[in-house]
Amino acid sequence: MGRKRHRNKAAAAAVAAAAAPVASLPVDMLANIHARLSFLDRLTFAAVFRTSRDAFKPEAPCLLLHGTIFSLAERRAAAVRAPGPDHAVLGSSSRGRLVTADDRARLCLLNPVTGERRALPAIDTSPHIFAHGGRHHFTVDVKWFLRGPPPYPYGTMTYTTERVRHALYRKVVLSDSADVAMLITGPEYGVAAFATAGGGAWRLAPPRDGIEPIPTSEAGSWRLWHSRNGVEDAVHHEGRFYSVTYSGEVEAWEEREADAAGVFTSAVVAPSLLLPADTDHRKYLVVAPAGRLMVVLKETTGRRTSPSFKVQVLDASRQGWKETDDIGEAALFVAVNGSLCVSTREHPELKAGCVYYYTEDDLGPYDDDEENGVRVFSLKDRRTETVEGLGWGRSWPPPAWFIPSIP
Repeated sequence: MGRKRHRNKAAAAAVAAAAAPVASLPVDMLANIHARLSFLDRLTFAAVFRTSRDAFKPEAPCLLLHGTIFSLAERRAAAVRAPGPDHAVLGSSSRGRLVTADDRARLCLLNPVTGERRALPAIDTSPHIFAHGGRHHFTVDVKWFLRGPPPYPYGTMTYTTERVRHALYRKVVLSDSADVAMLITGPEYGVAAFATAGGGAWRLAPPRDGIEPIPTSEAGSWRLWHSRNGVEDAVHHEGRFYSVTYSGEVEAWEEREADAAGVFTSAVVAPSLLLPADTDHRKYLVVAPAGRLMVVLKETTGRRTSPSFKVQVLDASRQGWKETDDIGEAALFVAVNGSLCVSTREHPELKAGCVYYYTEDDLGPYDDDEENGVRVFSLKDRRTETVEGLGWGRSWPPPAWFIPSIP
């Protein structure tokens, strides 16, 4: 082991020595060199010349699948310091970090390009989740995870570690600095929880009306499913977390005063979306390059039917939503574990006015062997194309959109 560390240090010293003459070049010249390199060489170059990285052109979104990054722009793949084969990706940040959950339901912050990693608080640091059986099972006090009008039931739900990743983990959204993480629980609940740097625990967001749920003996029959004001998706933008509920309300989140550090509450900041009543749909909250909030609606009419997409944009005064098929020089990348909107002016190899998606957008277990792949939906033409060379059999874990970056 000692010899290996010595060899690694020697190799790093050799790279630094070789790069020294180049490092003295003007930043614009380094950026020019960076732009002429291939995908994998650009990542290596950015890692060596970190101090100049802000001048380099950002990478286009890639697909992270089974320890490999696939570049859509160049149709090439690169091996990375990926999470283990059983790690599910729950989210990504603009600074190249991923949030993963392993087969023991442990959460981790990871940069697959640099290998930097950091553990996030365990899910049972929430006061309403309890680990037992050697941390192979987790029990949830259900009433704290339900939203909406009463009655609230007595009782608990117990999950294996595998089921925790489906029931309690839907998505994790990071602040720009990764000092705050927002966990969206699975569709059975839709409750948000927050963890702050140094806090060491997940804190459930209280109900919006501030009334804590009280179980009643008259609860009667109830169904474990998200309420209309449960959180479906979220983003971090301009220093704040924003979310969209299953009913189509957009909320902004703020941390409470110092006497309740780590507790975040929400307020509705925009009118409700206009949602279709006759189709199944999923909502993705995205920030446009110009800074406006957009919601992408994915509509399906059957499991064997290709989905269609619609986009609603919030106006500058946040007084209303406008449906549009013209998103300008931008391309959308949507998925349950992270969505992006990127400029096609910066990345002309991508198709403007289109939505990129992969066919199995679900963190749940797959139930057949149909081939999966990446598709491109044109908002104006209402047509779908297949991205060639990116097909794979259905398997766990699902892929994730990701922009490689060197912090």
